[in-house]
Amino acid sequence: MKKPHFLLSLALSVALTAPAFAGLQVVRGEGRAVISGKDSGQARKAALADALYDAAGRLGTRVRGASLLNQGVLREDSSALVDGRFKTYSVVYEGREGSAYVVSVEAVGETEGESCTGKRVDLDMRAVTVRAAPSIRGSVLRNVEEGFSRGLAVLGEGESFRVSDQRYLPAIRGGERNQASQYDYMAQLTDSRPHMAGYSASGEIIVETNRRDNYVANITDISVTIALQLKDNFTGARIGTVRRNMTFADRRSVFGIEPALMPISKGRIDMAELFGEVATELEEKLACQPLRAGIIQSQGGLLTLSVGLEHGVKEGDYFLVTTKNSKDESQIVKIEDVGPTQSAARAMKPRPIVPANSLATLMR
Repeated sequence: MKKPHFLLSLALSVALTAPAFAGLQVVRGEGRAVISGKDSGQARKAALADALYDAAGRLGTRVRGASLLNQGVLREDSSALVDGRFKTYSVVYEGREGSAYVVSVEAVGETEGESCTGKRVDLDMRAVTVRAAPSIRGSVLRNVEEGFSRGLAVLGEGESFRVSDQRYLPAIRGGERNQASQYDYMAQLTDSRPHMAGYSASGEIIVETNRRDNYVANITDISVTIALQLKDNFTGARIGTVRRNMTFADRRSVFGIEPALMPISKGRIDMAELFGEVATELEEKLACQPLRAGIIQSQGGLLTLSVGLEHGVKEGDYFLVTTKNSKDESQIVKIEDVGPTQSAARAMKPRPIVPANSLATLMR
């Protein structure tokens, strides 16, 4: 059946840039066209277009309808609009079958949106500096530093990310991504190298005093601000910032009474509550980020990926790999065995060959 030209052109559209949180899916399409005369070239083009249209329809189809009343007769009119978009496609079969030419394609396309649940990305907590105003007492500063360690336990409960404590390592600068920095030796000894396909957070905690005196009293509060930069470990790009502040009661004194005679507030600075707000913001920024994996090892079509059960990966999941040699060539790998933090996969096509340190993206 011949499709309208505007629908066909829509089906064949290839997205140059993906939406922020678009999901990826592998679909197959098949098309056939009658061969007229001895020339099968035109039939092949028509069959390929039909196969692409079929694949695009599997990615997304919208039905548009209307009801028309004409001289008392109700007539329903509807049409289907195909709006699937392709990242890449390849012909998996083509040939003549009788008087028709048949083409089958395998396409990687964009779905309406990627699921924001069921997966956890790696988040490396890198160096965080504590800066305190001169007026901050030592007991308060120790309370903040101890609270930071307890706060990491709060972040560890995140649903969309899993935290790795790497506070002794500096912020991601670039060399760590390809595992060729001066910090690799120390990181390898402690098994805490930056996750190539994950994200990292680094920054500072600022501790200050706030005065808000009134007519009868001197009032001093402690202000704690957490300011973090969120970076993509693979590209080194900053993808967002997290900044949260909380104020805690400190000194209270009445005019005319010596401050030394007034009690100092013994209320502890609850860093867990502050880190709870940080965790909420991190969930918002990372929940819909694609789950990516680094190719740890590649040999004869068998690959080891840097994600596993703790990341939400299941046996039978597919990952898309774009090789460094050519952005137009892509490989699809299927997970065959899943461990806690690593997975074994097999390439679905003989080419292109996927080298180690490549990046793979979950297609779900």
